[in-house]
Amino acid sequence: MGLRTFLGRRANHLLGQFKLEVSPVGRDFDARLVSGRHLDRMFAAISQTASDYLASQDLIEIKNRFDVEREIRDFYEAYLQSPFRLQRGGSRFGNLLWLDLIAKSQQPDVIVDSGTYLGASAWALSQGARNSRIMSFDIDQSRLLLKCENVEYIERDWTSIDFESFGTPTSLCYFDDHVDQGRRLQEAADRRFNLLLFDDDFSVLDFVRMAHGGAALPKISFVLDPFLEDGETIEWIDAGQHYSWKVDRPQLDGLKSLIKAADRLPNLGGPLGIEQLPYRVVTVPQ
Repeated sequence: MGLRTFLGRRANHLLGQFKLEVSPVGRDFDARLVSGRHLDRMFAAISQTASDYLASQDLIEIKNRFDVEREIRDFYEAYLQSPFRLQRGGSRFGNLLWLDLIAKSQQPDVIVDSGTYLGASAWALSQGARNSRIMSFDIDQSRLLLKCENVEYIERDWTSIDFESFGTPTSLCYFDDHVDQGRRLQEAADRRFNLLLFDDDFSVLDFVRMAHGGAALPKISFVLDPFLEDGETIEWIDAGQHYSWKVDRPQLDGLKSLIKAADRLPNLGGPLGIEQLPYRVVTVPQ
């Protein structure tokens, strides 16, 4: 047994008394293919999935046509050089790649990134839309790992900005801020943002790990769920604490009326062995 393994086990024995443990720090692609022919197959598989979706969907306005496989290869190389490969929360490669591809396809005038955290989503959006006005919001930006030149970093909630002066530009909102997604949907609709992406949109069957004590409810999936009955209580346990959330069906129906269309993006991390719930995409009538 190596010294590192021995020390790790001893530490876990002690920390186990407090229901904690030491685990190795892992980064995406520390283990990865490097043989060219097999890399070609990998990129071709991811490109086929992305290209098929972009060609068949009618939610995202495609303004810019480009070589999708070339973009994926370039993004992969940039990601390898980025500080965002640590597996400690936030979006991972497949979802970040979608931010790049959608921003590059839509080329919106304005992009809102709500939930800066380490800065990965702002970075990915900036890769795809270098000429868009990108604003990244978080009430605490002390953990930011990288600042991009074409991104404005604002340490406030996104609703603090008066978007009336922006007119009616093409726009994209990305929400990964652990706030009530129904509230974010209403805020975006009020501000005439037409394309919305939501991270952590778990269904009522598996939302518990990202409920944040109920502060992140309702999810968009709740809004779209016809089986939730008015007045029923959803109960769960998280870290030993008991929580509950009461269904307000009229509220959910009101939020649903704001949605023109909704879809779930395909998983682009699957061929790489990176599993993460793909983003929810929502369009709002203008």
